[in-house]
Amino acid sequence: MNKENIFTYNFTYKLFDNDIELLPSVTELFELELAFLEYNSLQTKDLINRAAYIKSIKGNSTIHFKTNTFKPSFEILSRSSKTKSYFENGAFSTGYATHSLFPYRGKFHPQLIKSLLNIIGVKKGELVLDPMCGSGTTNIEAALLGINSIAVDISPFCRLMTKTKFESIKAKNTELQQLIKKEEKLFNFFSAKKKYDSKKNIQLFESEPNYYLTLLAFLDSMGYFNRTKSSSHKELFSRVLERYIYTVLNYLENPFYDKENLGNVIISKDSTAMDLKLEENTFDGIITSPPYSFAIDYASNDKDQLEYLGLDVEKLKEKMIGLRGKNKTERLENYFEDMRTVCVEIARVLKPDKYAVIIIGSNTNQTGGIQLEDKIINFCERANLKLVKSIVKPIKGLRNTMKDEYVLFFKKIV
Repeated sequence: MNKENIFTYNFTYKLFDNDIELLPSVTELFELELAFLEYNSLQTKDLINRAAYIKSIKGNSTIHFKTNTFKPSFEILSRSSKTKSYFENGAFSTGYATHSLFPYRGKFHPQLIKSLLNIIGVKKGELVLDPMCGSGTTNIEAALLGINSIAVDISPFCRLMTKTKFESIKAKNTELQQLIKKEEKLFNFFSAKKKYDSKKNIQLFESEPNYYLTLLAFLDSMGYFNRTKSSSHKELFSRVLERYIYTVLNYLENPFYDKENLGNVIISKDSTAMDLKLEENTFDGIITSPPYSFAIDYASNDKDQLEYLGLDVEKLKEKMIGLRGKNKTERLENYFEDMRTVCVEIARVLKPDKYAVIIIGSNTNQTGGIQLEDKIINFCERANLKLVKSIVKPIKGLRNTMKDEYVLFFKKIV
């Protein structure tokens, strides 16, 4: 190639056809690699409907691009300029659907999960599992693609977040708008820790999904109040509830959101990641991430919410992966033993020749130099899960403790 042409050359033409345009937010190497894998995993029609990193094909915009550039009716005035900028910049990656309800630490980027579902070939109507679901990102993304899923988490608060985010994308506009007029009554209901009764409280909440939405708003504002004391809990609840309601209303009115073809989400209360009360060879795909307990003490982080829900935080810690043990050495040993069990359970419930994706952070400072990803690979391969692909993804928010995370693709070998 001569000098005259080199400045007009687009290297992406080596990866994609000339008629493929990537989203403007694709700026990192791992995103480019995921876009390439998506491009080679889906047919053109499916790329239009499902692609997470592609803007358009032959001038036809993808549903992901159109959904996340739609201008909604409700402006969320209670957001700070910093928060508003964060969600605007993350319009394609984090700031859509109900993912922004409760800013849970260490959560997946929804766009990443969407691409992984595409790459491992999970189809509409099939079944996916996240055995450590956290705030439910995998399950919400699966539902939006028409994929059914089961969510498992030992934390009742995580199960509540997942349920709320899923139920909210099925909510009714008129019922949600009624909640704004009842802020004081709703705040008083939760402040008194009253039990929800679908018959007695129907007039207050309009529907059961609205109860969960307002409960999560109460817990979100309570945590913020306990951390900052900048405003009263009641004032913060009013702001958070308004933000939640407008977030959901804006998504419900989006003409590119296909509410009629949602996948279902089942939340399992009986299972844990180490003891899945599920039949073997059940799932068409598994996507999960072990808790980053070396960087985040999730039980302590969620202490206010867990205690409000009636949980003994210290007892819960004794059951949580990465938090069991009297000292660092004991916790590390327990973590590896627990993750070995988790990998065996994942292999047991995954269908033969299907894929599991495990996203694991690298943290040698707190593991005595041990690479966590190497341990996970070893545990999985012993359980007949063969590593077929590894992608390194930089971690921007937790750089003091973890610099990178590994997206590990495993295939179940019979």
